[in-house]
Amino acid sequence: MELVNQIRLIAAASAALIAHDLCLAETVIGYARDAGSQRFLYAEVHEFNRAPDGKVLTVQSRYVDDQGREVARKSLDYRSNRYIPVYRMDVPAQRYAEGIRNNTGPVVVFKRDGEREEVKSLARESGLEAADSGFNHLLMDQLPRLLKGETVNFRLIVAGQTDSFRFRARQVGETTFEQTPAVKLRVEPDSLLRLVVDPLELVYDREGTRLISYRGVSNIIDPRTDQVYKQVVITYGGPVPPEARGLQRLAATP
Repeated sequence: MELVNQIRLIAAASAALIAHDLCLAETVIGYARDAGSQRFLYAEVHEFNRAPDGKVLTVQSRYVDDQGREVARKSLDYRSNRYIPVYRMDVPAQRYAEGIRNNTGPVVVFKRDGEREEVKSLARESGLEAADSGFNHLLMDQLPRLLKGETVNFRLIVAGQTDSFRFRARQVGETTFEQTPAVKLRVEPDSLLRLVVDPLELVYDREGTRLISYRGVSNIIDPRTDQVYKQVVITYGGPVPPEARGLQRLAATP
């Protein structure tokens, strides 16, 4: 398996990692920078629809460049499974699409690259399982265990690889964000893949209600290299970066 494609996999975890359980509808924006140079790369715009109890029902996500031009779009439906959503992501410039078509029995994943499409049915397994942004819900639900020092093992279904991989998560520290207690998590392959794939680093508020920041591989392709951005830092909320003035109108979306 090609390494870049192996990495593209865990990238799905970054796509919609978010937010608050307060509203029936809300928009959350994440700003992505290159982890090394801190150069602004793109923004994630996530539009949530929630049930009265705050549970996420559906999400529409757009990925836009510094001028506000859309480079990718994703729709997610969590109504039948909080951890394994039915979803579709499209990247028109690369003629690429991936997603999950069914999650009520075996998980039906697909990947389309140009004219070629691959579809596969993955059997369900016992234990914790997640796919794409359902990974974020799994971590928030498991935060009490992580805060006790436990390691949480789970299976991540990766539509872009039409396969699944073993991962593990653990707490690696504490911090604060705007005077709010927060916890640092490390997520890495629970296999020899961790020797060649960088871990993900995530910061959540200690109550487990929102993702504050993400560091790791992106699911968005760098147009200069035709490969995914290998190390990004995404922060959720806050002011629009000054070098991305084209996003001002997005930040003003109610």
